[in-house]
Amino acid sequence: MNKIKIIIRREYLTRVRKKSFLVMTILGPLLITSLWLVPFFLAQTSDSQSRIIVVDETGNKEPKTEPLFKNKLKSNEEAKIEYMEDIAKAQALLREGSCEAVLEIVSANDMPPIKSFWFFGDSEPSLSAQHDVENQLTALFKDHYLKYNCGVTEEDIAFINNPKVNFYSKNILTGKDSYKEIKTGLGAIAGFLIYFFIFIFGSQIIRSVSEEKMSRIVEVLVSSIKPVQLLLGKLIGVALVGLTQFMLWIVLTFAVIMGIQSAAPDLFSAPQKENITLNEQVISVDKVQQIDAAPTSQIIQGLFSINYGLIIVMFLFYFIAGYFLYASLYGAVGSLIDIDTDGQQFTLPITIPMILAIVCLPMVMNNPSGPVAFWLSIIPFTSPIIMMVRIPFGVPIWEVCLSMGLMLLAIWGSIWLAAKIYRTAILLYGKKITYKEIWKWLKYRN
Repeated sequence: MNKIKIIIRREYLTRVRKKSFLVMTILGPLLITSLWLVPFFLAQTSDSQSRIIVVDETGNKEPKTEPLFKNKLKSNEEAKIEYMEDIAKAQALLREGSCEAVLEIVSANDMPPIKSFWFFGDSEPSLSAQHDVENQLTALFKDHYLKYNCGVTEEDIAFINNPKVNFYSKNILTGKDSYKEIKTGLGAIAGFLIYFFIFIFGSQIIRSVSEEKMSRIVEVLVSSIKPVQLLLGKLIGVALVGLTQFMLWIVLTFAVIMGIQSAAPDLFSAPQKENITLNEQVISVDKVQQIDAAPTSQIIQGLFSINYGLIIVMFLFYFIAGYFLYASLYGAVGSLIDIDTDGQQFTLPITIPMILAIVCLPMVMNNPSGPVAFWLSIIPFTSPIIMMVRIPFGVPIWEVCLSMGLMLLAIWGSIWLAAKIYRTAILLYGKKITYKEIWKWLKYRN
């Protein structure tokens, strides 16, 4: 046991004292946040504004009437709308490259009685700009039809286009508001954190084991300690590094929250309530007007409505369990790698379940209680990621216990499997290792 403690202490201090550990502890949350925010801001940023010329030919000559869409299509950040009356001149400008698209609108005898033609040259405008113009055309035609063919007033048309329905989402058992969007985002972040932790620290195990093998340092180590003890020491030492970094992240996060709360206390104020009588029962809900006026406050209140104690406990369990499940297998793969061995053939089968869990995240977030979410949260190789997505929504206790029990069994099996492989492969050099050879090692009794 003392020898294992020495290995744990060596692995832990070696990594914690590195500058990269301090850098990642500080920059890690920023990098993870940027993975979510940067694509969002890039999606909101338009590269350039496309010039689109509209030729509206829906008006009548005899008797003369104004075209239906003239000066009604609005410009935006992606499309600058201009109007012309001659389609030939507009297309000539398009061929010269003076504009990106020409939209010709004509009357037709069939239904619907309006048709539009979209002409473009070498560079077609963005798909979002095209959809925006199409949506504007549809809305304008609908308003015109309701007003002149159905006799609907301007006020009624405005109400039809912007109906307001107060939608409340409450748990009938607890009486708490849903905040599903916030729970979805929090669950996705927790799942990605588990994925990154397992991948990063599992890769450290592979690198550490393979470097010691190729430098022949392991020959000196196994002369005074059993190979299995060496493997366990590495697994526990690197796990403590991950836990240390996670705890520091929690401290930094709470420090940032406290700073924001001191600077803007109004954001953390409780939302005003109103009572609604429904089926002779009084239901307390947040005021919709306040939610509309202060969406940031709603987000913060939603974040504070979540049971973070449960999430942190579950995160620690699934991080530790998922880490030991995968890191033990990564350690076995590290012992198989030397100069003449391609380790990718062994690492790919291990990483496929994690990739599958990431690919299935949208389905799980859309329906966290569905069959896909249930089975992926029960299977040990995908449950660390998927279960963390489901936890904020509430998971039946028997499902959590079943998932945790299967995880513990899978960890025992993976460590047993890794120990069998590690014990034989760590001192094996210059031999091409196949799955058939590994199967023989697993059948050895000693």
